[in-house]
Formats: sequence, structure tokens, C-alpha cells
Amino acid sequence: MMLTEKGVLAALATLALTLPTRPAAAQPTALDVKAAGEKTFYVNSRAGNSQVTILSQSTLEDFTTVCNQVGGQWQVDPRNIESLHGRFSLRVEHMHTGIELRDHDLREPAWFDAAKYPEVVIEITKAEEVKKTGASAAALKLVGTCALHGKVRPISIPCTMTYLDESPVTMKLVKGDVVRLRAEFEVKLSDYGITGPPGSETIGLKVSDTQAIKVTIFGATERPPEELRPDKEPATTAPVRPPPPPPKG
Repeated sequence: MMLTEKGVLAALATLALTLPTRPAAAQPTALDVKAAGEKTFYVNSRAGNSQVTILSQSTLEDFTTVCNQVGGQWQVDPRNIESLHGRFSLRVEHMHTGIELRDHDLREPAWFDAAKYPEVVIEITKAEEVKKTGASAAALKLVGTCALHGKVRPISIPCTMTYLDESPVTMKLVKGDVVRLRAEFEVKLSDYGITGPPGSETIGLKVSDTQAIKVTIFGATERPPEELRPDKEPATTAPVRPPPPPPKG
């Protein structure tokens, strides 16, 4: 049976309809800001007070741990929020619960073991589920890893981001563009091998295994000022010589 030209075209059209179609590539999420292209942001206290609070709610005791010294930097293109990636950290010695003895215990080997693992580090590799919530704001999920107590585990952090172009208002605080990140998530201590003193049953009774974490981070494209560090060696001074005796008359 010979197919006519019309028959061939009809067959091809039918075949095209039955073939699976590829979904259109997702377009990057762009904010309505002046800035464009990848920019590096640094945690900067001049832009705002970055803070981590950690709430522990257990059977016999509730307490909050606070850290006001957060470090890090990240890169993001405001016309492609999905491109966000970076590194954030805090030092265990900068975590405070309001009770000095408890702070001391927190740094001990049975807990965070600050001497062996002085930092908590979160590495972000990408942003997912980005949804624009305003002209210069978005909700997103940060995807990466958390390194704590010698263990590295995958982590996914719901987050909101607000982007501010440099303006006369922001320049009163800091030069460059400004970004604010806010996040709330949970971390289980047992996932990182933190179980408290053996046989104490502290986890669950006085310390919750699941810690509720709130983070606010302010960053700017201007690098923060370097901290003043003490000299490694004390300054040496020349010995003081006594004045010469007066001439004999």
C-alpha cells in the first residue's frame, strides 16, 4: 500500500503526538533589583547583628543557647537565586546558655568537645524550591552539609532572603549591597554522635535531642573590618639605664 504525501504527514503528526515531551527548562528566579551577576557577600556586623539561637526543650528543663559571632561568606546572583552557595560557621566557645557552668559543660568532650571540634560549619551548595515573595525577597531551601562534632551530614534549611541594593540609607551602615537571610530548622544531637555523659540519661531529661535553631544573618558586599589581634610575642623594651652620676665639683 502506497502512502500519499498527505498520509505521510498525517502519520508523522500522529507519531509526534505520541512521543513524550521534555518539560521546559525552569527559568532562574530573578529579583527586581538593580544588581546583576554573581556577587560575594560577607557576614558583616555593620550591616546588622547576625545571631544564632538554639532552643532546647526537654522533660525537666528548657534553655536557649545564643551565639552573636557568626562568620561566613556566600555567592549569589540576584537574577538567579538558585545559584546561591557559600559557607557559614560559628565557634563553640562563642555559644552561651546564660549559665557559666553549663557553658563549660557544653564545651566538654561529652558534648560539643570544643578542643577537638572548635567550629560548627554549614556548607551550602545550592538553593532549591525558590519562590519570589516580593520585589526584592524570596523564600527558598538551602541544600548542603553540616559539620558538627566530627561528623558531616546532609542538611536542608528553609530560608527567606531579602536583597537591598546600595542606597543612601544602606550606606549609613555599610558600603555595597546588603542581604538578610533568616532560617528556622532542627538538628538532632544524636545524628552527630552527641549523647552526653555515658549513663547519665541527660538527653531527654535535661537536654533535648532535637534542637530548634533560628538564624538571622546580615551580609554585605563590603568586607568586614579585620579584627584586631594581640601580638604573638610581647613587645620588648630596652633596659632602663640609671642616669650618670653628677660631675664632681
